[in-house]
Formats: sequence, C-alpha cells, structure tokens
Amino acid sequence: MTSAWPYDDGVSPPAPMLPLRLADPAEGTGVLLPALVDTGADCTLVPAAVASRLRLPVVDRIVVAGLGGSARRAPVHAAVVQVGRLRTLARVVAFEEETIVGRDLLNRLIAVLDGPALRLSLRPAGAHRREPAPRPRLRRRPVRSR
Repeated sequence: MTSAWPYDDGVSPPAPMLPLRLADPAEGTGVLLPALVDTGADCTLVPAAVASRLRLPVVDRIVVAGLGGSARRAPVHAAVVQVGRLRTLARVVAFEEETIVGRDLLNRLIAVLDGPALRLSLRPAGAHRREPAPRPRLRRRPVRSR
C-alpha cells in the first residue's frame, strides 16, 4: 500500500515533507512532527527539545556536520519511528530544531519524489518484490557425431 503527501509549497523551491511519528520505545508516548525528506542526509534528525521531552534513551554520540562545514557532537537516541507504513525501532540524532528523514530510514522504503506533481509517495520495500518465475531446466542432449 502506498502513502502519499503533497510537497510543502511554502518554501522555495517546494520540498517533500511528511509526518514523522516519534515515540519513546519504553512507554510508547509520542508526537507527530512535520519532517523534511532529505536524500542527502545520512541520518534522521529530530529536535533536541522533543527528544528530551520524550525522554528518549541516549545510545550513542556522533559528530554532525552540515553544509557550512562546522561539526558538532550530538546525542543519538533510540526511538520508535513511523514514516508512512514503516514503523520501526531506529536511531535518531537530536539536533537543534531540525526534523529530517534521512537515508537511514528512506533506504527501508521505496520513495518516489514526483517533482512536477509536487508529490511524495512511499511504500514498504517488500511491496514491489515478486517471487521469480521458475526457470526452465535445460536438458543437455548428447552431441551426435555424423
């Protein structure tokens, strides 16, 4: 099943956005956040204040570098994340006020960015796979000499 959302045309150029549900893995309490889809981002970012309010457990720290080149250490939290029909336990980076869905989650989905239609579509990765048809077995025939 495919889920679809319009681009945010309040920015220039219009950008693919989707609702990201973020929840505490232990308690299940969560929030719904508007998130930018960024195929250039390695990881998913959530606002530091939201990660703190949900009391998401810190599992690591990484260095985050943006376009400006400046690097900062940021905490990595465990969270239950829902993007479209994908609901999974994931690592999210708490960073400033950003909410960005990065390739760590996008690579688990089939995403179609339809720029001319200003529409983002997502479907689970397994939805497009079909079992391959059985290949016919070739029998070797003996070569006859004349």
